[in-house]
Amino acid sequence: MIRYAFKKPLYILSALIFDILGTIVFFPFSLFKKQPPSSPKNILVVRLDHIGDFVCTSPLFNNLKKRFPDAKITALINSASKDLAYRDPNIDKVITFSPLHLARNNESSAFKGLARIIKDVKNIGFDLGIDPRGDLISTLIMWLGKVKYRVGYGITGGGFLLDKMRRYDETKHVIDRNLALLEALDIPISGRSPEVYFSEKDESEVERLLLGKWDSPNQLEIGVMGQSLFSSAVVLHPFAGAKAKEWLFGNFQKLINRLKEDGRNILLVGSKDDRGAFENVIDLRSKLTLPQLACLIKKTGSFIGLDSGPANIAAALGVPAIVICSGTNVPQLWIPKSDKVKFVYKDTKCKPCGLKVCAKEKHECMESITVEEVFDKFKEIASGKMGQSLSI
Repeated sequence: MIRYAFKKPLYILSALIFDILGTIVFFPFSLFKKQPPSSPKNILVVRLDHIGDFVCTSPLFNNLKKRFPDAKITALINSASKDLAYRDPNIDKVITFSPLHLARNNESSAFKGLARIIKDVKNIGFDLGIDPRGDLISTLIMWLGKVKYRVGYGITGGGFLLDKMRRYDETKHVIDRNLALLEALDIPISGRSPEVYFSEKDESEVERLLLGKWDSPNQLEIGVMGQSLFSSAVVLHPFAGAKAKEWLFGNFQKLINRLKEDGRNILLVGSKDDRGAFENVIDLRSKLTLPQLACLIKKTGSFIGLDSGPANIAAALGVPAIVICSGTNVPQLWIPKSDKVKFVYKDTKCKPCGLKVCAKEKHECMESITVEEVFDKFKEIASGKMGQSLSI
């Protein structure tokens, strides 16, 4: 019996009833087993969730392109990840869609957007479709879009609409779960490391932003710093997509002050929707695209942030990083594997809760993390001493 991803019993019951009825209705079709295409011309990969999830899906695109070099690979992704997808040489076409249940900052696509996506998928005509998330919306898009052979997990219902459904192993790293769908198709796996790409133009823009001539006092300060800025800088991302993953802004300010005393320049990154006032930082919020952010992280060579998209980018780039983690999930299963990443993470009884907002009066898993712990971990990576990657 399939194990559904939902926490609430009502959702589990609804998915179970939906699957039972669907299995009965589609039973005659299940008698005719289809074989996966041996040489697909058009391949669709659906990954509608967030930036970090897209980063961890990059090995799937890479292995698909190596196995089917002549195939056209299309990524149907959340609009938040589109700039990274455009830079990926293994992706031939990008389609964006932000479903309501996965969107952040009220940027969900309207229902008519879903109809448009289904129409686009149908018009292209895909031989093979892969959904590594196991999302019902993704499955419906592939089925209604008449994708000829559909592969996925079905952990939110709709497994009867798939031609091949793999058992979802929640104890495995997300990258391994993604690639398990290729293994189910007998597609060889030649690499499991994620890739994040940026161009020479991205690099030039980052240097122009930080090292050019400016008019405002803060920008003039940047120009005077010159190239030494990169060697002494720390990229800081104190924002998260869920309240349960947030650390106190006051703690971040104390950390910033400690880093400043240590001779570091703090480059604050985030989107236009990331609010919060910080002192002693160079504020780059909303000034960088994701590829430019990746370039900045690579050039500075150190990162501190919460469990979020930029942390996944830093880990994928192999940059020494400190990731401050809540008990929402098990970070070792969701952040790209890297011996240069250190997690600051508390072993509370309620983890992993899977909640977006902590249900307790005290947010124990985050409030018990001290500024000294994070700063000490940073000093370790700054000195090149990379030991155990988990702090409890």
